[in-house]
Amino acid sequence: MESVANLFVRFRPLVGWMLLIVTAVAALGYLLPLKNQHPLERYESPLEDEPPTQSEVVQSRFNLAGSDAFMVIESDQLFTPQSISAVRKLVASVEALDFVDSVFWADRVPVLNVFGFADPLIPPDDASPEAFAQAGERLRNHALAGQLISDDGRALLLPIVYDWLRIDDAYQTTEQVLSAARNAINTTQTDLRVRLTGRAPLFIDQHSAFSRNQIVFQVIGYSLALVLASIMFRGLAAVLVVAAAPCLGVFWTLGLVKLFGVPANPLAEIVMPVMVAMVGLTDGVHLLVHIRRRRVAGDEPLEAARSAIEKVGLACWLTSLTTAIGFASLLLARSDYVQDFGRVCCLGVFIAFVAVVSFIPWVASTWVGRYIERGQERDLIGKGVEQLRGLINAMLARRWSVSIVSVLITVALAAFSLRLTPDNRMKSALPASSQSYQALEYCDDHFGGIEFFRVEIAWPEAIASDDPSILGVIREAERLVGDEPLLSRPLSVRTMLSSFPGDADDLATQATFLSLMPRELKNFFYNETRRWAVVTIRMQDRGIAKYAPVFTRLEQGLAEIAAANPGFELRLDGQPVKIAKDLFQIVTDLRASLGAASLVILLVLGVVYRSVRVGLLSVVPNVFPLAATGALLYFTGESLDMSSVCAFVVCLGIAVDDTIHFLSRFRQELAIDGDVHAAIRRAFVGVGAALVMTTVILCCGFGTMLLSDLPGHRTFAAMACSTIAAAVVGDLIALPALLSCFHPSGKRRPPA
Repeated sequence: MESVANLFVRFRPLVGWMLLIVTAVAALGYLLPLKNQHPLERYESPLEDEPPTQSEVVQSRFNLAGSDAFMVIESDQLFTPQSISAVRKLVASVEALDFVDSVFWADRVPVLNVFGFADPLIPPDDASPEAFAQAGERLRNHALAGQLISDDGRALLLPIVYDWLRIDDAYQTTEQVLSAARNAINTTQTDLRVRLTGRAPLFIDQHSAFSRNQIVFQVIGYSLALVLASIMFRGLAAVLVVAAAPCLGVFWTLGLVKLFGVPANPLAEIVMPVMVAMVGLTDGVHLLVHIRRRRVAGDEPLEAARSAIEKVGLACWLTSLTTAIGFASLLLARSDYVQDFGRVCCLGVFIAFVAVVSFIPWVASTWVGRYIERGQERDLIGKGVEQLRGLINAMLARRWSVSIVSVLITVALAAFSLRLTPDNRMKSALPASSQSYQALEYCDDHFGGIEFFRVEIAWPEAIASDDPSILGVIREAERLVGDEPLLSRPLSVRTMLSSFPGDADDLATQATFLSLMPRELKNFFYNETRRWAVVTIRMQDRGIAKYAPVFTRLEQGLAEIAAANPGFELRLDGQPVKIAKDLFQIVTDLRASLGAASLVILLVLGVVYRSVRVGLLSVVPNVFPLAATGALLYFTGESLDMSSVCAFVVCLGIAVDDTIHFLSRFRQELAIDGDVHAAIRRAFVGVGAALVMTTVILCCGFGTMLLSDLPGHRTFAAMACSTIAAAVVGDLIALPALLSCFHPSGKRRPPA
């Protein structure tokens, strides 16, 4: 880095102009108009060009899984003339909203009767109270209507479909629907209570909670970091410089990414600014600590800045390179979502490196540099590290014991980490106070959930569409589902035929009633032209980890049913099934990417430090923080979702960062006299203060997010704090002991 440092001195004015020009270009990115595209729209399948047919529109009301929202109406006396009249008024009021396409509820369920006519499921408003009481019992026993009434008969479920072309602001959907519903029932003398849940309300609650938490905790975290930096550096100039550098890195990164249209996603928008600030602050502290020491030693500002680039610049470059390798490894994943996350974070790391390594030396070489060492004499951390010379001597005296214990602890923690399982649950993305999630929990308890998947059954052309064997296969699939306690309310054409007269097990007779069913209803569950039928199944928000074994057993059972019925094909389909498979594949890809990144990083370290043994020695201090974090997740009952696994990539960057700074300083000190133990002591004192400073600042900054009401934020904060704290332990205790035992060159004097 000596040549780079000399170039900096030679072209210092150009560096200043470069900082100004890049900042101006990045600012253009913030001036671009916001895209009206949903942040996840890029990852969804494109809409079909052909508009839906009338038959498909009619059938969609029976497709509860396609609903945008579910309204839950509760009452202690639901089936009374007053309550049902109020519900009808509520439905009319909600459907009057221009963006509401349809509201489906029990009163609109087609009548199933062998003669094609019967009493309505819910009587008219002027019927007797006894008629309404009988209607409640009739609904609970009805195949389709029973899907829309709670098990205790005290709540109704109303699936709602939106016309998204008429929606300008998604937030208005929840507010306006609830307002219209509550205004409609406020004029009635009833105790009806209304809540809204489902895909759209849950997403809106999640997004608003995230935005609120992001602003609050970034302000708190950065303010706390600034206060801690002030306490540690004890000088205004030093604090402003070390704080401005990562801020500039974040500003550049976000602006340039927006300007050049690099694809991003919500996860990258969360992690990237934090990661850029973290890497920038870490490198900035190391640069500034070196500059202050050179100023105290008598160097002029320009010479101190040049020395920082020469002595610390390589370590900063390696930390950025290895962190970028970790994110670049995500490009090997099959998921576009993960690839975009890795790509944008990889670019962010390099942009932050250029910002920090050019900004701090340039500012320190100006008139500001004459004040940057002020407060150095009151440096608490540096003096504290000086007092730890006894610790490093004791560790070197017991280097073999420390090395063995470090390896054993790392292996044990890694073993627990490998027992983590992939999972995905809505609860982890929403605060406990979320009204939509509270309604979701109510639906889980009383309706069997509002998540749906299905068994698809196809039969060969040789089998007639009214053959009783088709109903027999459907019944076997229903029984298979019924054996799973986590699943409930399977619905198929066979369960609806059971409403007709006769023995429900007499499949031959039941098959003759197929032609009597309402066509739009039958075609959704039983399509004669395509020769397929479906069994829809409800599931709760208990996490994919709990349902993955259920899906496996169902697939095995369906294979056995297909084998026993030649010509039939049975398979699972639906969003939860796809999520389970995709999540498993994503986590598998991320694990492989993380492993590949670790190997590449070790190779890079071995090449840079010209020693395979040094690369191998860095395994323990690099793996230990990740293993400790994984074990923490395991013992606290957490699991691996997409965000937590991606957070491991950030954690890898944290772990490698401290290791590189220690190894770089150790290498410089070893070149002085070749004494391994003396070089370890000097490196410990030289970089120990900066490592402890960054650890305290980052842990406190991330620690504020532990107060967040979002479980995902708390998990990320706990992972970051655990990794940062474990990294400094590994690099100041395990790494020196391992170097003392196994470093290939140099002499060793006995510990003092």
